[in-house]
Amino acid sequence: MTPSLYGYARIRIIHYPSLSRLSYGTSQMVNLSIITPCYNAERYIKETIHSVINNNLIQEKKASLQYIICDGGSSDNTLQCIQDIIDTTKNDNIEFQLISEKDNGMYDALSKGLRKISGEICAYINAGDFYSPYAFEIVAEIFEKYSVKWLTGFNITYNDKSQLVSCRLPFKHRNRLIQCGLHGKFIQLIQQESTFWHSSLCDAIDLDRLSKFNYAGDYYVWLSLSNISHLSIVEAWLGGFRKHPGQLSENINEYYQEIDSITRRATSLDYIYASYDLIGWQLPSKFKKLLNKNEIYRYNHQSQLFE
Repeated sequence: MTPSLYGYARIRIIHYPSLSRLSYGTSQMVNLSIITPCYNAERYIKETIHSVINNNLIQEKKASLQYIICDGGSSDNTLQCIQDIIDTTKNDNIEFQLISEKDNGMYDALSKGLRKISGEICAYINAGDFYSPYAFEIVAEIFEKYSVKWLTGFNITYNDKSQLVSCRLPFKHRNRLIQCGLHGKFIQLIQQESTFWHSSLCDAIDLDRLSKFNYAGDYYVWLSLSNISHLSIVEAWLGGFRKHPGQLSENINEYYQEIDSITRRATSLDYIYASYDLIGWQLPSKFKKLLNKNEIYRYNHQSQLFE
């Protein structure tokens, strides 16, 4: 596949219908923008893409999808894998945008994608990771019903065989603890693969600054969003992180160093809150909900709603 003079790979744009004709079964209409940064990911890219475009809400044509794939100029068969899927996708509610050009790493690619989003709800998922089949439906329901702006689900880990091997419901993601860097060092990190936010919050992100991160660009995004919103939690499988050799996430010390460079120093009060939250993370789900009832949504089988 030969890039154009501007560094873009062949792009097939499938225009989606007017949002006024789209509904996911509630009173609101929705379209989503999902970004996948990738580089030499031929082994994993198909599973990631299929998890996005085959999500139930998209397959039933109850929402539209803008899918932006930002490839860093792969030298393997990644681009051909992507183009094969684009060429065989027959859903007019999906708009693909494929960019292939040399970049300065994953967060440079992500910043390019974020500049192009048009959907009301956005997220990004890296090659190798993948969403649950009903992730978008759950997210859309909670965003509409509760006016949520920023949402995460179970912390999920897959092994290199795509098997789900661990699952944990977060207790609380307190803004002050994000802003002093205690998430990850003291409390579990926000799982990027399970996190969605309203696109209006992107105004808080300095995309030029994001593009310069090597390791903790995700934390910079959460830090930016925490200045204007709070992170809600749903007791549901939305997405997950695949562990395999050679990942950026293995460079944990460099990751923490970048976090330290953008966060304030933690105070004694921060550690008190963090200690309380750490206990909360160990509790069963029903107690997490009891102690954090306004920010955790659990499914009620009688009402058949997340509440």
